[in-house]
Amino acid sequence: MISLTVLALAGALVIQDTPARASSPPADLDQAVEIEAITVEGRRTRDAAQAFVRSVAAAPAGARLARWKAPICISVANMRAPYGQMMIDRIADVATELDLEVGQPGCTANVLILATEDGPSTAKALVEGWRGRFRPPVDNSNMGLAALDRFRTSEAPVRWWQISMPFSLDTNSLAAPVAGGPPPNVSVRNLSRMRSGIRHDLTSVTVVIDLSKTEGVALPALIDYTAMVVLAQVDPRADYSGQPTVLNLFSDREAVEGLTDWDRDYLDALYSAEPDRASAVGQEAAVADSLMRKRRERADAPIPNLDNQ
Repeated sequence: MISLTVLALAGALVIQDTPARASSPPADLDQAVEIEAITVEGRRTRDAAQAFVRSVAAAPAGARLARWKAPICISVANMRAPYGQMMIDRIADVATELDLEVGQPGCTANVLILATEDGPSTAKALVEGWRGRFRPPVDNSNMGLAALDRFRTSEAPVRWWQISMPFSLDTNSLAAPVAGGPPPNVSVRNLSRMRSGIRHDLTSVTVVIDLSKTEGVALPALIDYTAMVVLAQVDPRADYSGQPTVLNLFSDREAVEGLTDWDRDYLDALYSAEPDRASAVGQEAAVADSLMRKRRERADAPIPNLDNQ
């Protein structure tokens, strides 16, 4: 059994919340204090939401952004039991917040997370020994051969491979031909230029965590990073700098603590947006619009009165 980086992970298990402190009032309450006006400028919410989606999201060519529809069943291998269970529980909690169903113990795993001290060797063995999981006989179900080669040979601390497939929104039947077979008959209601009647579902995710490259990374942050790439299609080659996301974990190991508000709002937007837009561009735009609304709702939320806490 391969253990996690002891010092980094042991320290990560101790989390303390420091209560906010109300500022002290002026000594002379009757004295008027004039505060200079401050103007805060930033990107428009719509622009920021669109930029976040463009930076993070990645669907296979010819497909649209996918999400989980079937219950997710998580299996973690090569981690000591307490840490592996922490990862399963945390990902399950985030999934539950998105109204996803989580499989019960004994379910067939569609999310496989493996820890290793040699990421490339483990990835190569998986791809060569389990080709059906990585290249199913359905067009546009994955990122392609070049991406699979990068999965095998990457030196990244965490690598992932996702499979998604199209399904009829009405019947839940597979809406793509299996290689060598006839095209399926798909019944679609309310077809329009805006709607396709087809949604894309994640059907399996494989994650390899190279423990030899996670030194200095806190366990909760690593788990949240893994949750993000399990629950959403994320581009492993993207530049996330400038975006407030847990995906910056390995470029700023000390500053990133876990899923950000933007990450949570993005996941919420992904799972709440209409899933059957007629094009990939339209689907991405729907997610960005949903993210924009959620960011505005968060900005308009009342600020808690700390004096009463």
